[in-house]
Amino acid sequence: MKIEEGLKNLGLAEKEAKVYIALVRLGRGSAQSVADESGIKRPTAYVILENLIDKGMAVKIPRARKKLYEAKPPDEFFAEAEERFALSKTILPELMAMADKTGPKFKTLYYEGEQNVKRMLSGINKKMAGKEILGFYARETENISSEMNEFFHQWNEDCKKNGITVRGLTPDDPSLEWYRKRTEYFGHVFKYLNMKDYSSECSIEIGDDFIQIFSLRYMQGVYMENPDVARTLRQIFEMVWAARPEKIEGALSEDK
Repeated sequence: MKIEEGLKNLGLAEKEAKVYIALVRLGRGSAQSVADESGIKRPTAYVILENLIDKGMAVKIPRARKKLYEAKPPDEFFAEAEERFALSKTILPELMAMADKTGPKFKTLYYEGEQNVKRMLSGINKKMAGKEILGFYARETENISSEMNEFFHQWNEDCKKNGITVRGLTPDDPSLEWYRKRTEYFGHVFKYLNMKDYSSECSIEIGDDFIQIFSLRYMQGVYMENPDVARTLRQIFEMVWAARPEKIEGALSEDK
């Protein structure tokens, strides 16, 4: 495949591809030198160079006596294109669900990466306002980013603001001590299970007609909209909740 055709496949117009290739060859150049290299008239080359700057594919050289341009390194451009494609691909299951005209409109969506997992988790605050979330929760993952930690603090505040209560089962692990001290403030009820019985590294949240499973260690999440699955997991949760002897409201496990 020719280089120009490959760039066009990435969304560049024909003349944009020619100008970008010319700028890569030159390394650095004025609108006139780019026009000469690409075979495009100077006024057109100037407009296209400005378009490439808007697309993040070129930059102006600061403090130059005349306007000079430099191409973004091709490896950086392709890495960003791959990242944009990966982010865009996360909406594919939802689009496919919209296109499916047969059967109930239930969705199963997959999320990967910190920003996408945040997006999945944020959705529950809209769906469950004024209701109770049930959950099998994980202990806190090591090396979680400060941004993700801040997100969870805000997530709990948003639950409180939206009248959402959480009833959960989670490992009796020191990493959750900060949360245990605020359980009553948030209006949540938890049983902390002996680590020998339950040492989960992933969490399952159960809503009215959906569940979501997420792993913060690998930054992956799955959202499944299905009332039968949600009802079954709610029943399993209630059986485990009733069977466990631990105290609630963040009390230490009596098994220790």
